[in-house]
Amino acid sequence: MLEGVGPGPVERQPSTRFSRLGAWLRFKIWDRILGRRAVVIQWRWGRVVVFALGVSIVFAASPAGKPGADTVSFQTWREPNEGAYTIEVPRGWQVSGGVRRQTPVDVRSALSVASADGAIRIFIGDYDLLPRREPDPATRMAGLREGQVFGGTLIARYQSGVQVAQRYPAWKLCRQPRITQSGILQRETQTLNAEVARFGQSMATAARASVGEAIFHCPEGEGFVMATTVLARPAHGSGAAVWTIYQLSGFLSRDPQQAYFAKYVLSAMLASLKMDHEWEARAAQAAGQYANSMMQMSNAVTQATIQHARQQAAQGSAGGWNHPNTGDVPKVTHDPRVEEQRAIANRGTRQVCDDLGTCKTIDNSWSRAWRDYSGNVVPGSASGYPPDYSGQWTEMK
Repeated sequence: MLEGVGPGPVERQPSTRFSRLGAWLRFKIWDRILGRRAVVIQWRWGRVVVFALGVSIVFAASPAGKPGADTVSFQTWREPNEGAYTIEVPRGWQVSGGVRRQTPVDVRSALSVASADGAIRIFIGDYDLLPRREPDPATRMAGLREGQVFGGTLIARYQSGVQVAQRYPAWKLCRQPRITQSGILQRETQTLNAEVARFGQSMATAARASVGEAIFHCPEGEGFVMATTVLARPAHGSGAAVWTIYQLSGFLSRDPQQAYFAKYVLSAMLASLKMDHEWEARAAQAAGQYANSMMQMSNAVTQATIQHARQQAAQGSAGGWNHPNTGDVPKVTHDPRVEEQRAIANRGTRQVCDDLGTCKTIDNSWSRAWRDYSGNVVPGSASGYPPDYSGQWTEMK
């Protein structure tokens, strides 16, 4: 199992402020840690989009004359298990998936859509994406190591959206993927961070989000992954840092020439997904007193996703692939400091940055660098583990 991307736990010191954080946060009592009661927060099912175009879409492209790929019409597909949502899917393509309810508040969703010839496979969500909790003294005393799963939660250090997007292909999509382009979606991340932080405050939680994407090539073809991650910790005092992959989508195209066409289809699908309001109300009622705040936080994530998808679909954007479209094709954002980092490295030092954009210059002899909450940066070992299990360390890369 790929550490940090597969299934994933969580716990903090007792606090009524954290009770029942909606359908996406579930609490239970964990009496085994430190011999006293601690709340285990489990993030559940990050929804992708909350409203749709509401009409059937006809999408056109010119994929190098590939038969059957020059035009595609869409039809509405309704989630079959609980009627949780509808989405526009290409007519004649194979569709599978839907909602899986593990418990009344543990709801997961995944969707797989494949072209009739099997050359293109599009996915939204993944049943295996369970909650995660960063290692800390409590998990260490309980004998839990990074990569272990306990109570349906993975012990793993936080990963940004782009880190998940880069690692997911090797875990689920193909053998030996090579990342050809990747980056943080800066505008979406900034907008979403403001929304998530605001809703987190209503739950005495410090929360932040990250949106990233990656293009990859592998023996099975060429593909794309977009991911949104959300990290939350108590706003005051000590406690567990929990995180989840709130949104995951992408595709794998067996024929690299059709990769841009697959991106068109994915963007159109994401822009059309519509949640059933009655289903949402039932889920919120089952979730408890913080359901409204969590619903708003989740909607903020999905709004950012749908806006990005609509822009790409409206502009006919391939999101990084060359194609016949003469319009302005936005590329995956690259960090403008790459050349500067290379020059610094040649002088015996290099620059490393965390997911928040804080950068430091360190000696090249450091195999890894870690930053604590106070901003202190220390060297790390080649093993990849943090200096200790206090839970305060963020890796800088």
